[in-house]
Amino acid sequence: MDVHDIGSWRGGDIVVFSNHADVVSDGRNGDGVPYVIHHNDPFQTSYEQDILQSRDGIVGHCRMSE
Repeated sequence: MDVHDIGSWRGGDIVVFSNHADVVSDGRNGDGVPYVIHHNDPFQTSYEQDILQSRDGIVGHCRMSE
């Protein structure tokens, strides 16, 4: 999978950053970019966030097969 091909991402996929791993949500922003579900901070108020385009350092993208 091309980590930069946002259209190929599906809910449940795993996105790996250089120091963090997130689960891709089935929800998307107005541009069609998926939200991610993660726990980054003990004071975080939301676990589903629109950060995929704003975060640097994507090193992997994978999907579990059935």
